[in-house]
Amino acid sequence: MWERLIKSKYTGLLLVAASLFLMAAYVLAMVYVPVLILRLTALAAVLGVLSLLLWIGYTALTAPPSPEASTTLLGDLQAETICPEVGHPKSFAGPRFSQIVDVEIGEGTIVRDHVNLYKCKIGKNCKIESFVYMEEGVIVGDNCKIKPHVFIPTGVIIEDAVFVGPNVTFTNDMYPSAKGDWKLLKTFVGRGASIGANSVILPGISIGEGALIGAGSVVTTNVPENATVAGNPARPLPK
Repeated sequence: MWERLIKSKYTGLLLVAASLFLMAAYVLAMVYVPVLILRLTALAAVLGVLSLLLWIGYTALTAPPSPEASTTLLGDLQAETICPEVGHPKSFAGPRFSQIVDVEIGEGTIVRDHVNLYKCKIGKNCKIESFVYMEEGVIVGDNCKIKPHVFIPTGVIIEDAVFVGPNVTFTNDMYPSAKGDWKLLKTFVGRGASIGANSVILPGISIGEGALIGAGSVVTTNVPENATVAGNPARPLPK
């Protein structure tokens, strides 16, 4: 409460007005009032001036940085990174914006903040960007890159050196429903494959080694090794 009151500009104006009033009263008191009242008035005037100086000093110290300083600070910003212990198999107490529970993370892997990782396994030297969601049982190999806003549900296995672009969505149920039983269909992504941004991978799909999925594709059938597919539904492109 007091901090908010001190920082208010109306408090400063009130102190200025009060100081001017006390100074005027002091001048009048010198002429018309006894010595005791004169001393009390002088004391009040001095306190008013000191209060004004205190408010000015506090405001100067707590003032926001200039635009130039803000620009410099923004230029120095770095992405927040979670650095778990090497091979840590259990829950990792990361920042409050992330949930990492019973996850095995390999040596050299970088995990950004704002992720949800639950009972999955991530290999060595991977990069897991912000807003990635991995469910139980997901396996990611070594040297993979998972870009922001990727959803990987249970049943997905990703081999080594795979690139998954931003906003890619994997699925694991052909007929999803909020009620009743569901059938898990596993998805496999082969070594060295690349999946372009905003692609959707239907459940039960196998993507071969070295395959390339064009951005925005909806993959409904298996993709052969080293093939390039794109579109909705994704179809092979001539090389």
